[in-house]
Amino acid sequence: MNETVKIFKYVTENTFDAYNWSILENKQKFIGQLMSGKNPSRSCEDVDEAALSYAEVKALASGDPRIIEMTDLDSQVTKLKLLKANHEGQRYMLEDRLIQFFPQAMRHRQEKIKGLEADLAVVQSHPQPDKDHFSIRVAGQTFTERKAAGQAIIDACTRMNDVSERVDLGEYRGFPLTLWADTNTQKFQVTMKQSLSHTIELGSDPVGNIARLDNALAAIEEELQNTRADLENLTAQMEEAKVEVKRPFPQEQELNEKTSRLNVLRIALNMDGKSTGKRKRETEELDGGKPSIKGMLKRLGVESAATASPPQKGKDMEVAIE
Repeated sequence: MNETVKIFKYVTENTFDAYNWSILENKQKFIGQLMSGKNPSRSCEDVDEAALSYAEVKALASGDPRIIEMTDLDSQVTKLKLLKANHEGQRYMLEDRLIQFFPQAMRHRQEKIKGLEADLAVVQSHPQPDKDHFSIRVAGQTFTERKAAGQAIIDACTRMNDVSERVDLGEYRGFPLTLWADTNTQKFQVTMKQSLSHTIELGSDPVGNIARLDNALAAIEEELQNTRADLENLTAQMEEAKVEVKRPFPQEQELNEKTSRLNVLRIALNMDGKSTGKRKRETEELDGGKPSIKGMLKRLGVESAATASPPQKGKDMEVAIE
């Protein structure tokens, strides 16, 4: 057997192939709508069992160009509807962000900036001490050596009895210290708080723990700059969203024109089918090339006076005479 083969699909113009391929197209649309989740309609329908209309059969047999045009327009209109649905979805998302996300996010950034500015002022008024001017209060005792202070913090950890406990550890550089246990990381934490909280994770090195406190306070200025940049970025995004949310669907006119033309073609083909059926019914009503009174009266449920049977003599007739 050949490992590689080529498959050729041949379609004959002006034959029933056009209808067969239209069935495959409808099936592909149905499957594609379900798989992509981007169906602009509220429901999806597979190919039904409706028979071809007279006009469709005639058009396929005679090579009616309207069928080809209608098929092409149907594909284009479907694509345009998908684009419009995506455009509308994007617009709804922007509206939601303008109403909820941007105001909340900007308010949060503004509050954070205010807190960081206040904490930075405390840090600047209590600069990082050098070796000769170091001072920290831990568990009610003031330490002037980093190693001893770091060890005192570790000793405070050993005295904790409950993971839910929060211990007022002391004060450093104008920030109150709180010791607590993080059950998620299984590590001890120290939080420094003025307007905002600044937390470090404790390690086993006493001197290293003091350095972590200094690093956390030194990072406040950079965090303030980043938060200000975030606020500026959010403001720019909000202004851009205000413009985008008012932008109409750029292909709206094209969609309307092609939808209108598609409807015209469908109506025309449908009318052709109805005309064919009407002519068939008219033919059935003809009797020798002339309208049949008998047939028309029969549909009314009565008989012609010329063909009706004469009444029978009897009791009913006698009553009628009296």
